[in-house]
Amino acid sequence: MGSGVPLLTALRVSVDTLGNRILQEALQVSAEEVRNGTPLHRALGERGYFPPLLVNMIASGEASGRLDEMLERVASHQERTFTQRVDTTLALFEPLMILFMGGLVLFIVLAILLPIMQLNQALNF
Repeated sequence: MGSGVPLLTALRVSVDTLGNRILQEALQVSAEEVRNGTPLHRALGERGYFPPLLVNMIASGEASGRLDEMLERVASHQERTFTQRVDTTLALFEPLMILFMGGLVLFIVLAILLPIMQLNQALNF
């Protein structure tokens, strides 16, 4: 938007770059509604797949005439949110991996030592 690409062209390009089929279809329908005169925030909000913050920021950008700035803000906010969620998930994953590896080592040690202990008991009787 900031580089002068028309909104409908930007929406069509965005449809092609999405990997999620449901979001592709929702954005394609929204692009058709925008082509027919519906404001972008209303077209996206009716789908229900887009975050309310995104829809509200787009509405604000459309009302103020600074849609490109609002889209940049939303994009940076969603990127920060995604990064925080990934970091949190990885922070939780590390202790779980340590516990799993500890259990695996315990299993291997027991698998080796139990037959030796049983053999020792058999030889003592």
